[in-house]
Amino acid sequence: MARKAFTTTIEEELQRKFKEACDKNGAKMNNVIEAFMKSYIDGEFQIELIYKLTPTKSK
Repeated sequence: MARKAFTTTIEEELQRKFKEACDKNGAKMNNVIEAFMKSYIDGEFQIELIYKLTPTKSK
């Protein structure tokens, strides 16, 4: 299958910890990311986002 570059921005500490976990487990980061993507596409997990509104005080 053809490969395509994928560039995005993520939180720096999250990226550092993810890289450390991949290194610890002897996995390549791109392989783990691809596995997450495939699992998400296949409906094996869902992401639940919760939005919280906090009113600001009038001055």
